[in-house]
Amino acid sequence: MFYRLKNSHNRVLGWVLLFCLPASFLSAEEPIDIGDRRELFVDHALTEKTSGEIELRLHHPIAQEVAITFDQPWEGNTSGYPTVIKDGDLFRMYYCGHRFIANPNNPPLRMEHSEVTCYAESQDGIHWTKPNLNLFKWAGHEENNIVWLGGAENHNFSPFIDTNPNADPQARYKAVGGTVTSKGIYSFQSADGIHWSKLSTKPIITQGPFDSHNTCFWDSVHNRYCIYIRYVARGLRLVMVSFSDDFETWTEPVELEYPDSPPQQMYTNHVLPYHRAPHILMGFPTRYVARERTKQVETIPPTKLREDFLNLYERVGTDLTDSLFMTSRDGRVFDRWDEAFLRPGPQQEGRWIYGDNYQTYGLWETTSRLPGGETELSMQFSEGYWREKEHRLRRYTLRLDGFVSLHTGFAGGELVTKPVLFKGNSLEVNYATSAAGSLRVELQEEDGTPIPGFTVDECPELYGDSTAQVVTRNSEGDLSTLADKPVRLRFILSDGDLYSYRFYEGSE
Repeated sequence: MFYRLKNSHNRVLGWVLLFCLPASFLSAEEPIDIGDRRELFVDHALTEKTSGEIELRLHHPIAQEVAITFDQPWEGNTSGYPTVIKDGDLFRMYYCGHRFIANPNNPPLRMEHSEVTCYAESQDGIHWTKPNLNLFKWAGHEENNIVWLGGAENHNFSPFIDTNPNADPQARYKAVGGTVTSKGIYSFQSADGIHWSKLSTKPIITQGPFDSHNTCFWDSVHNRYCIYIRYVARGLRLVMVSFSDDFETWTEPVELEYPDSPPQQMYTNHVLPYHRAPHILMGFPTRYVARERTKQVETIPPTKLREDFLNLYERVGTDLTDSLFMTSRDGRVFDRWDEAFLRPGPQQEGRWIYGDNYQTYGLWETTSRLPGGETELSMQFSEGYWREKEHRLRRYTLRLDGFVSLHTGFAGGELVTKPVLFKGNSLEVNYATSAAGSLRVELQEEDGTPIPGFTVDECPELYGDSTAQVVTRNSEGDLSTLADKPVRLRFILSDGDLYSYRFYEGSE
């Protein structure tokens, strides 16, 4: 049977110690109906058993160009909490314009100006412009990219496109925002994503400090709105979730659960449905790490800025932030990786200070920078925090579905799924191997017996690197004859990574 070690730091060992069991030992669970949805190897939800040296391996985004710099007077060295939305052929970005200045008296940090909500847009998700909207006049600047000039909600104004089929077209765009100053989170609406108005007359959620990026979306799988909010309890920075059917009445917020993961300080949550597999929710929280003052930390760039903070407000000079990755299928219980999704990187590049490495809320597809390259996932992370004219967002990329893979070395390994029900006549995989590596796929009866025509010997070795590789067979067997019947998949992998798979209705 499938076994997972309690200590999530030992994921590799937990997988390596598993061995193939005879068919009689396979569980008799009810088949899981996966239809034609894409399944990613981000958790163990569909795993029955494994053998060989095989593991779930977390992958890490690759740094690309600077996407945007916060260099306008109404922006500043602590602008942040960006949200990126793909709206048809246009990409929209919303973020907080914010500047802190050092203060030798109390408080040690002081806001130079009230926060504002800014807007940028892109045609390709890579290159961004800040249009002059002329909606609000700010300190004599009539031409600016400010879309909201309200109160405390500017700190974390977080928009989304409401995909609820019953949503009012005048409220196609919705947003949430608020802090303890506003005594809770308010809701907002817009018909065009530019002109906003308050939707709620009182806070929709009142439990929590909220001074973070609280996120909201319509969950099309469970037919409900979800809002993920910052919370503090037991000395921990936590995340809570609340649900609503109508965006007006919300359930009592409850804490997220992370089985087998030790306590972690999480400042943001950035939970969203993965657009290629919306039944899987992904979170990209910012992890806050408190550190002691040491001789070493005093030498890590940016040293002058760090020295100022160590003398003025020590925790900003010692504490650090990086990024985590987690997934859920029910919206409350998450598989959280304790290994960083994004590390701060080489010390000389200066991202080792509290406030860097915050991820933008949103994932979107972009064209590969390489000729003939496949479409990639893009995301952004902050860098240059606290530094005037240097605070910016850098784009990072990852292969489609490339967050976690089923990974083996040259010795190889296997995975057998629980019984599933599927629809379609074709199977495709997202995988990558070495020149000597390979992948084969076998279909089995519910009891583990190989199905004639679909055995491993009738599946030629696949080798290469593709996000949509069709699994071919020597036989003329049509997968549609197995649709809606309980089957198991057996993946035999060597020196490679398997990211996802899906059944679908292919053309002749």
